[in-house]
Amino acid sequence: MAFNVSEFICKYLDMDSNKYFKQIDNENVIDCSFFDTSAIHYRLLKLPEDYTVHIGSSFFSIIFCEGNASVLVGEQEIFCFPGNILLFRNNCNFRVKAINGGHVHYAMFREEMFNSLFFTDIADCPIIYDFFQLEDSRDEFLYFDCDDHMEICQFSKNLQSVMCHENNRDDKMVRCALVLFLTGLHQIHTKNLVINESSMMKDYLIGSILKYMADHCDTATLSKTAAHFNYHPAYFSSLFHKKAYTCFSIKLQQIRLEQARKYLISTSMTMEQICEKIGFREKSHFYRCFKSTYGITPGQFRNKHNHKVQ
Repeated sequence: MAFNVSEFICKYLDMDSNKYFKQIDNENVIDCSFFDTSAIHYRLLKLPEDYTVHIGSSFFSIIFCEGNASVLVGEQEIFCFPGNILLFRNNCNFRVKAINGGHVHYAMFREEMFNSLFFTDIADCPIIYDFFQLEDSRDEFLYFDCDDHMEICQFSKNLQSVMCHENNRDDKMVRCALVLFLTGLHQIHTKNLVINESSMMKDYLIGSILKYMADHCDTATLSKTAAHFNYHPAYFSSLFHKKAYTCFSIKLQQIRLEQARKYLISTSMTMEQICEKIGFREKSHFYRCFKSTYGITPGQFRNKHNHKVQ
């Protein structure tokens, strides 16, 4: 009989996760005392399906959305779909709730997991490497809009499977699987890292530039953004391409379309209002760009996803 990774992970998590949850001050929280006092440097949990869980991230944490879910970081709510992935650093508090019977898996890692070889292996993945190097990691997280048909989800399943093997408590194997997974995320980050719903490491130049573009996507231009960061437009254009691995106009359009998706899911704004809000002057141009990127029209996208977040 063929080995079914998903079934293996779910069976393990059903047996192992419950002891980590308890109520404190009428809130459902993850009790990390088992984790913090054990000899194990990592743990994978299945979050409950019927209530919100308050989580204080470990040194490094990952949310794997196996179904629909809502993630609340501060006042920001993110509606997640199957295949979506979120990375968190320590000192980030968030709440997670599975929606419509969706499954959510939570991986946590202690600092002891990450040796010099690990950082050497991810040094050529600057977004990921910089994420680990943050001195102030409060409320720092990255949100990747992947789907469960992408190759990255195979890397995700592989990592989770290795973490589940009770007879294979080997940091080295988990570390190797984690490097493969994070390298895969870096390879897709230009298209799948959702800028306007990630913290974007504000203390890093490219993170602050991308966050500025997301916050001002309706009016941002290359010249205005360059002026805001005190650069000559020509130099800024070259710098941006080097740091973001794409040109300014392509990234700005991607950010605008990401914002459009958020409005389509979470508001009742008309298409005209959304176009104005994100900086598209013509609705027809917005429709063409949206369909070219996502394969369906904005209206079809709204109809497809709206019911999932009710």
